[in-house]
Amino acid sequence: MNIEALIDLLHHGQMRKTGEPYTSHLYAVRDILIQEGISDKAILASALLHDALEDSDITREYLALWFGNQVAGIVDTVSKCSYWHTSFCKMKSNLHEMQSAWIKYPEAILIKMADRLHNLRTIQGLPPHKWPLYLEETKVYLLPLFSQIMNNRLIQCLSFFMAMKSLLLKIQEETSKIEIILNHQIPCLK
Repeated sequence: MNIEALIDLLHHGQMRKTGEPYTSHLYAVRDILIQEGISDKAILASALLHDALEDSDITREYLALWFGNQVAGIVDTVSKCSYWHTSFCKMKSNLHEMQSAWIKYPEAILIKMADRLHNLRTIQGLPPHKWPLYLEETKVYLLPLFSQIMNNRLIQCLSFFMAMKSLLLKIQEETSKIEIILNHQIPCLK
């Protein structure tokens, strides 16, 4: 089975809060990485599959069988519910676990950054009252974490570093744009 057919099957009928088919998000995350100069097939495949483990019944073992251990490992690292999909405070307590996983699969960082960037670009799909918490999580926790990881040289490859730096700047820009909108259009959320 090719990857496009699989993600269509896994996410069949799922819609984003923006009203678009969910697969549009997966392609957007992959396309962001391509725009940043990432051409590694395992990374791009992992970007397309990055929500498969949490949004479907597919297993890491199945991904490994069809796409190899590297793709399965990257997707598993991006999908770790215990540290990506918990509250802001709980995420912070899992810093060591996150860094340990990223040492083995540093490619997951790029995918997580592209995922966050696309989610910021499409934040209008969330109710406006949820924007401040999402922005706080991004600014207070994720941006410093991404910066720290870059500074700790977990990413040895120059192309990874350059892509991460570019994505970091774009995430900061999107965060600033959304804050301006919040400050000018929704005064009750200040």
